Amino acid sequence: MIDRLVMGALFRRFKMVFGDYSSGVTSVCQISVKASSNSYNYEDAVKMLNSLQTNASVLQEIKKRNQAHSFQVKNIEETVKYLVRSGVSLEKIDDLSIIHVSGTKGKGSTCAFCESILRHHGYKTGFYSSPHLVAVRERIRINGQPLSQNDFTKYFWKLYNKLNTFKENENDMPPYFKFLTVLAFNVFLAEKVDVAIIEVGIGGEYDCTNILDKKVSTVGITSLGLDHTSLLGNTIEEIAWQKAGIMKPGSVAITVEQPPQALQVLQQRAAERKSTLLMAPSLDLYKWDCFIPQLNALADVQLLNASLAVQLAHTWMYTSNNASIQCVQTGEEDFETRSPLFPLSSTMASGLTNCMWPGRNQIISDDRIQYFLDGAHTKESLELCAQWFVHHSEQITNKNVPVRVLIFNCTGNRDSKTLLLPLVECHFDLVIFCPNNITTTTDITSDQANFMTTTAQQLERCEKNQEAWQEIQKENKTSAEIKFFPCVSDTLTFVQKRCMDEDIDYHVFVTGSLHLVGSVMSMLDPELNLTLS
Repeated sequence: MIDRLVMGALFRRFKMVFGDYSSGVTSVCQISVKASSNSYNYEDAVKMLNSLQTNASVLQEIKKRNQAHSFQVKNIEETVKYLVRSGVSLEKIDDLSIIHVSGTKGKGSTCAFCESILRHHGYKTGFYSSPHLVAVRERIRINGQPLSQNDFTKYFWKLYNKLNTFKENENDMPPYFKFLTVLAFNVFLAEKVDVAIIEVGIGGEYDCTNILDKKVSTVGITSLGLDHTSLLGNTIEEIAWQKAGIMKPGSVAITVEQPPQALQVLQQRAAERKSTLLMAPSLDLYKWDCFIPQLNALADVQLLNASLAVQLAHTWMYTSNNASIQCVQTGEEDFETRSPLFPLSSTMASGLTNCMWPGRNQIISDDRIQYFLDGAHTKESLELCAQWFVHHSEQITNKNVPVRVLIFNCTGNRDSKTLLLPLVECHFDLVIFCPNNITTTTDITSDQANFMTTTAQQLERCEKNQEAWQEIQKENKTSAEIKFFPCVSDTLTFVQKRCMDEDIDYHVFVTGSLHLVGSVMSMLDPELNLTLS
């Protein structure tokens, strides 16, 4: 994380140049927002937010010039700059009590479990996550609920007008994710939350969220693996170094079982940062026999995330009350300190079992079609969710054997064949490839609009995914029917019509990308009825 003295100096410099944003300037912006509140609606806010996306041509130029690292390094400095312009100093940020979570797999689920546990204990919670599935306002939650359209619109224009008023040039506005990060901090301060659970975007060391320091007593690092390698590095050690960048001096950092090389890096980084690193125990080791029936509702793949969430919530509650966490010495050579075991209350168990985190191990019933949704996008995650799909598909199968369908997409520089291989064991009858787009046209007022890649690039990637599956089928001597559609809408229309024509149950597994899952959910649950906990 950028040195606190450096951030302080940045804040003083911006204050000298632009004045005190938290005093007189605020009233001018408030008048502007108030005057425009009747003319601006939610769609206007989303349209303006989408205009802050870095477009595909700029991203291509960055990659071509190999400038990704320099852009990353500037992340924190720029986030501080825009926070200051919004009227939020680093001192104000310290008014927030924060749990900060990084990792490759399961960090969103871990944060969701942790938020639910703390909310069930009576704390007012804020939760910042990414990406969204159906609506961008899902990314910023108060007490488990996405901001309402009215609240998102209010907070959006208040922040946008401030930043727009004080920009130094036409391009001096934060890009999409950075804007939302600044917005989240503003919302959590305005709402006076007791605790804010912050999910890292990408990496950790240079992530926009990593401006936090004094009030981050609790840090979580979920399972690590190879992902976003063009930004974070090509080895597990490099990725572990990035993820561990959120460790803070004096904080308690809790992780789960990791590859030995990754764990060694986490230990080194904890020593450098003067942070205490602990290992979360297995969920079945806790003392909660009377709650086992409730916990059986959790998917097996989520048990690791649930244990980490239990430890994060427990640690935050203890440290917030100035109590110290007692560690358990295991005597193991590779890792000596584990988080403590303790009896879990019914409140803790309720927080876990009543947590709803859409798009992860989720099943939606639509007449004769069962949709199995999971945004897994790493090899390890896909192995686990393939097991989850097969288990639950068999569990809910009636007399007639259902038609098994895969709807798949993956993006970025991920290896298609590596991700698709674990899915062979699902024995699909039909495999469909399509981009993440809901339709073939892009509406700038849509929460799902994506200008960071072109339509041609998306279709080209889908073709590569299809070619990888054809290669896998040839090697494994399987013969599932293969289809290709230009958008999610066409894909679902085809599946629904075929199911109706054949008059047979369909089990449809949607995976490979959270954005793909989000687009499917936008059609199945456009009003967010299934995404509210």
